Amino acid sequence: MTQVARKALTGFRPGRSAHQAIKAARKHVESGLRWVVDIDLEKFFDRVHHDTLMSLVKRKVGDRLVPSLIDSYLQAGILEGGLITARVEGTPQGGPLSPLLSNILLDELDKELERRGHKFCRYADDANVYVAMRKSGERVMVAISNYLTRRLKLTVNRNKSAVDRPWERTSLNYSMIWHRKPRLTVAKKAVDKLKANLKTLFRRGRGKSIHSIIEETTPKLRGWMAYFRYSDVKNIFDELDG
Repeated sequence: MTQVARKALTGFRPGRSAHQAIKAARKHVESGLRWVVDIDLEKFFDRVHHDTLMSLVKRKVGDRLVPSLIDSYLQAGILEGGLITARVEGTPQGGPLSPLLSNILLDELDKELERRGHKFCRYADDANVYVAMRKSGERVMVAISNYLTRRLKLTVNRNKSAVDRPWERTSLNYSMIWHRKPRLTVAKKAVDKLKANLKTLFRRGRGKSIHSIIEETTPKLRGWMAYFRYSDVKNIFDELDG
């Protein structure tokens, strides 16, 4: 697979977006790959194996000082109850370095999936492989889970991972429905979360002017609409307008 083809598959990189991954997923399903191997990595950022990650960093970075600084960053202690606890796995979250390190590690997964000739979409730690038959999906699930566990020292969440129809799963807060062809729609969980957030905001806004409520809700609604603008099913937007 070429670098151009991979642009739509992996996230947290320049020129890559969740929307590209969603559209690539729909394209895979349209091509006839109507089973998805949905792989969920359990507490990914908390479970990153330091030695495995650092060996990959040293492979990619020629400067000796940079890996040393990254290693110190990974081993920075955790402050809990006034005491500092040593960190033996995982990456500190909240900074710009963690997504970069996650891509260095999961790039190995991308290469393995490409080597096997699979059609897939990965955005951050969200990885889906598209296949034509359930039996093929079950074989892929076993093989890739073993690769993640043995080679990358990551834990696959067996309860959340599954081989299923794409329209029975959600990815990046989108889902699909099937009506002659796959159509994107907003996942129910995303709608429920928006409604709950708005309900909290409206309760907090009692006594405020309608103008201030509009000012507070407009950025949230615009951001939500911008993210879900690729949904082919529009009735949820009419419902929310009501």
